[in-house]
Amino acid sequence: MIDKQLELFASLNYPIILVDLDNWPLWANRKFLSLQSISKKDLEVTEISFMIKEMLTAALRDGQLTVEKKRFQATRSPLKIAGKKVAIISLFDISQYVQLLAKQEMFENLSEYLPEGIILFQDTILYSNPALEKMLGYTGSELLGRRFLEFLEPSQQKPMDENLQQLMLQNKSKVETILAFTEKNGQSLWTRIKTRLVAQGDTTLFLAIIIDISKERSEMQRLDRLANTDVLTGVYNRRKFDELFLIEYKRAKRYSRHLSALFLDIDHFKKINDTYGHNIGDEVLKKYSQLVQAHLRETDVFARWGGEEFIILLPETSSEKAMILAEHIRNSIATFDFAHVKNVTTSIGITPLKGKEQVNTFLKRLDQALYIAKEKGRNQSILL
Repeated sequence: MIDKQLELFASLNYPIILVDLDNWPLWANRKFLSLQSISKKDLEVTEISFMIKEMLTAALRDGQLTVEKKRFQATRSPLKIAGKKVAIISLFDISQYVQLLAKQEMFENLSEYLPEGIILFQDTILYSNPALEKMLGYTGSELLGRRFLEFLEPSQQKPMDENLQQLMLQNKSKVETILAFTEKNGQSLWTRIKTRLVAQGDTTLFLAIIIDISKERSEMQRLDRLANTDVLTGVYNRRKFDELFLIEYKRAKRYSRHLSALFLDIDHFKKINDTYGHNIGDEVLKKYSQLVQAHLRETDVFARWGGEEFIILLPETSSEKAMILAEHIRNSIATFDFAHVKNVTTSIGITPLKGKEQVNTFLKRLDQALYIAKEKGRNQSILL
């Protein structure tokens, strides 16, 4: 099996080299050996092996490699050979790339072993490899001859066009960006696109390597949610509230705009936990946050402060309007049937930002307003 894989690699008509995870060379085809003017035995020589490792690391970092006045594009793809994790590094002669496109066998091999999509276009698509076709759900004939930009999400077409103009007008060697394609099924596919110019006589073409980052992006969004939202209720956590509060606080002070806040506490929540258990208590917290959120605008900032306490920041809102909102929220909570618990009430403290007061003063007064609401018997809103 290993011999058959190496045989396939050896038949490729562009330079490739197999390396371990640290880029130490393991095997190379004849194209690579002739490029470096070395033999297979030379790969085992420490000095030569180290030189090749450094060269490959630099090529992967910079995206390109110059050997004997030829410019090569370097790509690295993971492989498994006999259960061992290795990688294949391929070198493409950019100056002759258009001619290489005509060699179908090379592209079949390329598509089989490289997960990246490859596309050559001017305005319309001249070539796409099977990896890209699989990504987007189109056949090669469905892509050929159509405008490249039309396969991007509508909001992404202008940024990509601007990138192409930069390549043409600003003498840049390459541009890299993150953009979304529209798959044939209508779904969005987020990708990292590396684009460079290639020349064929007097004609300038664009060569793009397209990498699917949808899983990576999804994981980043998941981590962002974990960092910024409360796991139980799905609203912002205190850390995110502090961040957004500082932004709105500075804006309100700078432009002399209204800014108010509500501090909410579920009345006798400890009794709910003690009587019905924490599972029911968690259900109350989730439903409570949904009821509150139903009254809020997109510009309002709603967060779980801690335990059964929640806080709402209301940009462009006077104390009078904040009081009206607080009463709407309080009444909706008091009249809602919370299943096992039946009735739940809430106490709310309200305060506006006054003049150029400091953050601590503002928050301290908000806390005092909630304290008074609870001291006066709960299930009421107090403006302070």
